[in-house]
Amino acid sequence: CGHFTRHKGLSFPCNRISIALMEDIGLELEEEGKSDATINRVTSAVSTVLNHCHRRELCNKPPSFTKRGEDEGRHSFFTKEQVEQLIHAAIDPYDRKDVADIIAVAAYTGMRQGELLKLKAKDIDLGTNRIHVGGREDVKTKAGNYRAIGINPRIVNLLSERLEYLSPNVKVFGDEWNDKDQLLRAFRKVRRFCGFDDSLVFHSLRHSFATWHAEAGTPMRTLMDQMGHKRIETTLRYAKPTDPAIDAAAVAF
Repeated sequence: CGHFTRHKGLSFPCNRISIALMEDIGLELEEEGKSDATINRVTSAVSTVLNHCHRRELCNKPPSFTKRGEDEGRHSFFTKEQVEQLIHAAIDPYDRKDVADIIAVAAYTGMRQGELLKLKAKDIDLGTNRIHVGGREDVKTKAGNYRAIGINPRIVNLLSERLEYLSPNVKVFGDEWNDKDQLLRAFRKVRRFCGFDDSLVFHSLRHSFATWHAEAGTPMRTLMDQMGHKRIETTLRYAKPTDPAIDAAAVAF
């Protein structure tokens, strides 16, 4: 229910919660990178609350909400060339190096949007080539566990430039944005300029990281750790093989 109140507020009238409104919220959550399964859980939670209130005659009988189909369909992802297009477009024509930097780091670390915005200078260790997600081992991430991610050569200079004048407790990206919606709006503007499909959202950069690793042959257990997943099944859903990888496998033996 927190997802609903985040979008509509705590005082939104129960009798105004319609099928159309829930579908709109579903589209907003989808744009944030939420899966169909997550959106269905939001729908179920709202439906449970409304039915509870109706039984106690606190609101009208609620409508029957339709849930989304949950399949094993391929997650959307960017190619490395497309990520470079996004990075270049953020700089020219938009002159937004801050957008270019966070796109690059998101794609080459697989970090969630919230993790990127909370990342502090002290969490990045260029000496050991590690990013400590969650602020070292005593801080919990979304999945409830600490993890360290290796720093890809593509973003070493970028991070080095950002860390040069930062105090340890200063956020690497977070202080540049008033809220995550501001980041998402800036990303969508760049994506539209590049002509990419609307199904490719900011969270797709995380999917891209997983897909690239899967294609490169990274063991799934290693990728599971890098993504911060608790279950291998979750990693396998992110890391679907691309068509070229399927074609290569057909002639591999």
